[in-house]
Amino acid sequence: MQQKRQIRACNRCRQFKRRCDKMKPNCSNCRRAGVACSLDNSVSTSETDSSENHSACPVEDQSGQLSVADRAQTPGLSIKRAGVGNYGEGANMKASVPIAQRVIKRRDRACLSCSRCHRLKVKCDKQQPCSRCHLSGYDSTCSYTHKIQTTKQKSCPTSPFTLAGEDAEVIVTTWFWRHRGSSHWRALLSRIESLSRLDSPPFAMAIKEHEKENCAGDLVLPGNFPFGSPDAAKYSSLETVHALIRTSQPEYQSYIDHYLDLYQAIHPIVDTRTFSNEVAQFWSNPSAVDVFWLAQFLMVLGLGMYAMNRDPMTSVEFYIAAEACLTKTPFMFRPSIFTLRTLCLMVAAKQVANATCWALDSCWSLMGVVVRLAVMQGLHQESSPPEDMPDMFEDWASRRRLWTTILYFDIQMALITGMPSLLRHDEVFLDNDELRTPEVIGTLDDCWQSSILESFPIVCHVLSRVNCSPNPMSYEEVMEYNLEVRQLMSHLASIEGNDLLRLTLDIFFRRVLLVLHRRHALHPDAPTVFPISYWSSLECSLALLVHHRELTDEPRLPQNLDLIAHFFMLDFFSAALTASIHLLRSDAPLSATMEWLIPPRQTILDTLKSCQDLWVKEKDKNLMHKYRREYSKLHIPKIDFF
Repeated sequence: MQQKRQIRACNRCRQFKRRCDKMKPNCSNCRRAGVACSLDNSVSTSETDSSENHSACPVEDQSGQLSVADRAQTPGLSIKRAGVGNYGEGANMKASVPIAQRVIKRRDRACLSCSRCHRLKVKCDKQQPCSRCHLSGYDSTCSYTHKIQTTKQKSCPTSPFTLAGEDAEVIVTTWFWRHRGSSHWRALLSRIESLSRLDSPPFAMAIKEHEKENCAGDLVLPGNFPFGSPDAAKYSSLETVHALIRTSQPEYQSYIDHYLDLYQAIHPIVDTRTFSNEVAQFWSNPSAVDVFWLAQFLMVLGLGMYAMNRDPMTSVEFYIAAEACLTKTPFMFRPSIFTLRTLCLMVAAKQVANATCWALDSCWSLMGVVVRLAVMQGLHQESSPPEDMPDMFEDWASRRRLWTTILYFDIQMALITGMPSLLRHDEVFLDNDELRTPEVIGTLDDCWQSSILESFPIVCHVLSRVNCSPNPMSYEEVMEYNLEVRQLMSHLASIEGNDLLRLTLDIFFRRVLLVLHRRHALHPDAPTVFPISYWSSLECSLALLVHHRELTDEPRLPQNLDLIAHFFMLDFFSAALTASIHLLRSDAPLSATMEWLIPPRQTILDTLKSCQDLWVKEKDKNLMHKYRREYSKLHIPKIDFF
């Protein structure tokens, strides 16, 4: 039989599982606690007996027969009643020890999970709201009992700017030196740096500053949106999408109104005649709504929410949910009209939410898909129905405005990025009387299906000659295109309509003129050899800077109108570079003339300085803003205007 291990620790140390030094008559733990120790000789006998008998009953019976005086003189019995034996020791020990000497230690831990996850005993990601409450539709009740430590939000956590082993500076530099046409601002940048003769070019300084920070911070949306965003997986269920939309139900009409007031006027993507009825049908029966339309509705809510609250992280959830709905449809081989509207809204969201050169490059790639899907739908060859059939004519007019918006986006992306347009004049712009749009005399909004559409062949031909043709345009050809574009601008200026649309169209056509005249305007002898190109370039650049000021810092205009300036960020940037080139030329004839009425040099410099104040407000959000800040600090003070 195996021998029992001899226990040497006192009963109290053994009870509390503490190391006992076995000092007699009292161990150090019992001495500090001020209690009797079982190692005392006076109680050793009774302790041993109780241990061997494994019962306290005989002792208790004996103690019950003793008098009170005898008990007081028998410390062993008092300790036994206090429960120092093997059985009932814990409860009796607490009763004998005074309350002041009792120390109950508990782990003071903060409940990091939300109340619902803590109650269900499931893992919580500690977001606000957490993903479990969000997916279950408990966003409003997701609460925490502790103080949530706010951390800096990551703009795009699932779309890294650089992969493992890549250098951010190399990526930015490679992007800058990739193939670009003459409409890109790179030619202006090289010219202005050669004229300024600075040891450290502002763009190089901006790259060095930009690489030290997180380059992905420029992007609110993932770079590959709307194709392959990892966050779209959480909206794979339509119930989750419906739960997200229900969170916007109290203010959904305000979101729609903000979208219509701000974006619909300059980009008529949504069919406003039927949209309100479609929204009402969704709220009455959400499960019966087509997924094609649901993706469009999510984009409208996201854009309207951003225009109203200016919180990009909240609206991004609606953009990602729209992408998830889009992937549920066969949009690549069987697109619908809602597919085209959704993709156009996504192009607008990438420009408004990101507003960076990276996002604009991705918009050019995305427009290639949109144009091909529109051609697959036959929008480019759709003849107009008889005007005596109003319903069919209104449907055709809505589709025609959408086709014009698609062409507008494609031309704008080609103009900004310096990449070729995907539109071919012989295939897209067919000279067929049956396809010709009837002239609509009305407001400026009606020009989307008439005058603006008819101007695109001219603009596309200019872009193809500037960006793709190996043979540059002659000065005579430039004058012909200049006359046609200015006639169109004069025609649009004479039509009554939305002032915001008039302003954005003027920005678009002046940017076309700026690209058209750039080659001849930057010639060393341009003031004498190519005077029209020289003065037109300066005039358009100053007009664009004035429009920038109106959109960004005009108190008389509606609120949040500065979001429209995001669509023309690089247009204003090119205008500032062009005006600076004219000022940096020491022989530039910048006095006012009767023909062109160009303001003097000091007025131009004041215009640039006013734009400098606007660039400071951008808070260095991306590489272009960093460059404009360095440019304004180094170039503008060095301009000699005497």
